Amino acid sequence: MSSISVVIVTLNEEANIRRCLESAKWADEVIVVDSGSTDRTVEICREYGCRVLVHEWTGDGPQKAYAIEQATSNWVLVLDADEELTDALVSEIRETIESPTAADVFFLSRRNSFLGKWMGHGGWYPDRVARLFKREGARWSSKITHSHLDLARDTKTARLKNDLLHYTYPTLREFIRKADRFSTKQAEQVLAENRIPRRLRLRLITAFPRKFAETYIYKGGWRDGMHGFVASVLMATRVFMRYAKLWEQVMERNGRNGRQ
Repeated sequence: MSSISVVIVTLNEEANIRRCLESAKWADEVIVVDSGSTDRTVEICREYGCRVLVHEWTGDGPQKAYAIEQATSNWVLVLDADEELTDALVSEIRETIESPTAADVFFLSRRNSFLGKWMGHGGWYPDRVARLFKREGARWSSKITHSHLDLARDTKTARLKNDLLHYTYPTLREFIRKADRFSTKQAEQVLAENRIPRRLRLRLITAFPRKFAETYIYKGGWRDGMHGFVASVLMATRVFMRYAKLWEQVMERNGRNGRQ
């Protein structure tokens, strides 16, 4: 009989974690790796009987890789604190891991909530992520932001039918806060890995219009009404911020004399 570990990394997720844990309480074990919450996150997790570990934040990828290493079941499901499993998805997962012909990795379709609306277009849905996998041989990427499961070429993958709910941006303030933090980390990582685009200035100039056209026009963000328009503007702004911060950091590295 197969067993499953749900793995969650947290930092001050008091507003979200109870909903997430309530949807995951069927699992054989729930492991929470917290990086120093100062709210009631850890208290709530222990209330649900989770195995709670405190581990200094090392970046999204390394933190999740550490959490996965703590799992003892033969299947692992990685969740974010602001995600929720529906009853239909739980039933599908339980049936799937008991199948003798199950794939090694399963992609889930996330349905993202933006300012209280479930988005259906603009690249927001289906937002497919590899989250359910056999623990043996699995490796999580070391990316500092937006990390993912590394898949070998011969990895057998499949998709689950039911959606994973993602309460990603309840307010504009939350989007701006996350965009500021992530764009800084992404720019730092690009600079550290020396992956600076050859035409950085051109990328900076075209970042906003290209991303807006992609999300609002080509991916149909306009179909989500005003939510789609606002989301497309913000997504384009986030990309612009990433290139602007990279440009700033390159100038600082070159003593503001280097040409980029």
